[in-house]
Amino acid sequence: MSKITKPDNIIFIGANLYKDFVQRAYIERIYPYIKDATHIEKFPIFTDDTVDIIVQDVTNSKTPTAMFILDTYYDRVTKCLNSRGYKYIEKDDNLIYTIEDSLLITKNISLFGNLPTPSISDRNVSEFKVFGTYENIKKLESNIEECAVVKKVLPTWYNIEIKSAEGEQILIKDAKELNLKILPVRSVRAALIKYLSAKGKKISFAESCTGGLLTSKITAIRGASEVFEGAMITYSNRIKHKWLGVKEETLEKYGAVSKECVKEMLKGIKEQTSANISVAISGIAGPDGGTKDKPVGTVYIGIMNEDKIKVKKFNFNGDRGFIQEQAARSAIEMILYSEPEFFEFF
Repeated sequence: MSKITKPDNIIFIGANLYKDFVQRAYIERIYPYIKDATHIEKFPIFTDDTVDIIVQDVTNSKTPTAMFILDTYYDRVTKCLNSRGYKYIEKDDNLIYTIEDSLLITKNISLFGNLPTPSISDRNVSEFKVFGTYENIKKLESNIEECAVVKKVLPTWYNIEIKSAEGEQILIKDAKELNLKILPVRSVRAALIKYLSAKGKKISFAESCTGGLLTSKITAIRGASEVFEGAMITYSNRIKHKWLGVKEETLEKYGAVSKECVKEMLKGIKEQTSANISVAISGIAGPDGGTKDKPVGTVYIGIMNEDKIKVKKFNFNGDRGFIQEQAARSAIEMILYSEPEFFEFF
């Protein structure tokens, strides 16, 4: 096949791919021709009827079309196209279909997960935040997708926009059977601030690779001043040592991106702020700095709730901005789970 000209017609299948500005910006960085496209179609979910609409759109466009498909729907989309007899070739991990005189290039978008819509405008939509294991939350997604828009914040944290009574019934039933936690709120950060305020608790952060992103997310919410004590952006090893008291021996032996360093960062920010809950983040956001043992995307996140410390290692995918975004969101999730009463509060 000769070289394909830059697609001028774009199709998104899956609300995650275009509604959240962080997700959309990431895709546009990888595929900059999206910004120049003259025609963009968006499908928040996929049904078999969607394929007929897409085929008509591609036929009318008479120009190469790039179709970005959320991984949840990719197999179903390509299966429907194949069942209709459209021929394709495989090239660069894409399936390129010939539809009359036009080409349809399918792209399976699968990072670690996909980001949520920050708000909804349809007042008839009920929005819930759902937390659970990756396996169980995927089962919920499969059961509820026909009557809800499912958006993944993290593999263990979804936004669910329900548009029918049936969808809410499925959610309630599955939550009980699959041991899922449900929050009937539109903003997790606002809910967290409300909860901490009611409990009289304070939080503080020590950030390295996220460069203040976690702090920004919390302080962007009204009422943050009631619960947020402060933060330190300790980027260099020298400042980690000077401001937070991370031992030079720890940095030399284990490195800044380590469980040991994050534990000492937690103790340091706790000492400086006396907050009830402290969070520390250190990692490699890239694009450089990775090694065989600690590749780009390696991030340690620690939380100290009163005297209890927990540190988790993450391996995130994506570019620098997306790795930082995943780290900040994972830190928020860890704060929620560190408070046993949080999910029962709402």
